[in-house]
Amino acid sequence: MSSRIAILILLGMTGLYAQSSTGEPDIRRRLEMVERGQGEAVKAELSQLMTTYQNNPGVMYLQGVLTTDGTEAAKIYQSVVDNFPKSEWADDALYRLYQYYTSVGLFKTAEQKMAQLKLEYPFSAYASEEEAPPAPAKPQTTQQQPPQAEQAPAEPVQQPAVLAPKGPVEKYPTVYTIQVGAFSTMANAEELKKRFEKEGYSSNIFTMTRDGKKLHKVWVGEFQNIDEARRFAGEVKKKFGLDAIVYSR
Repeated sequence: MSSRIAILILLGMTGLYAQSSTGEPDIRRRLEMVERGQGEAVKAELSQLMTTYQNNPGVMYLQGVLTTDGTEAAKIYQSVVDNFPKSEWADDALYRLYQYYTSVGLFKTAEQKMAQLKLEYPFSAYASEEEAPPAPAKPQTTQQQPPQAEQAPAEPVQQPAVLAPKGPVEKYPTVYTIQVGAFSTMANAEELKKRFEKEGYSSNIFTMTRDGKKLHKVWVGEFQNIDEARRFAGEVKKKFGLDAIVYSR
């Protein structure tokens, strides 16, 4: 009887070993857990993942996502880019580097990372030149004006508020917007969009699909120049704790 139990235990251990030592870890599922606020549960798995899948670019990328120190996270992402340039995570890591350098104000370095991303991974969802959605249609003006309108003095044109953009600007075209998040699941993108709209900010979601990957980007605000956009990105960091990215349109 005891020998049969020992055999069953041995078979169970063999099956467990085969399951953990074959195939690739499901990194995307764990990233979605992080997006849903279950980062601590994923952190609990990280040590075992790093032991089981040593030098795995996906596990390294996940480690970077879970690292709270931005400088250390950037080192991990750079290691993925340098050592595993052909992995499916290289463009993700390079984009994270772009986000990091933008958030700390190293804009030239950030631009270099984005240029590298577009050059080396032209089919990446992050490298698209057509990232901004079409500008909202301008409201049509009525053809018939009140009779006294011709005699009334023209009202001064009000400039749009920098920190509370509410819609399209008619006199000047919008050239910059702020990305506050990019998610693999639409529900998470919609949740963040509602969060900003609740605070009175105009926002929208733009979905991109490349190589079977969907990325739902949340954009907030419309700005006339890059300085206004960067100031607003700083306000977003202070108020919401998010690393916003400036995008040109």
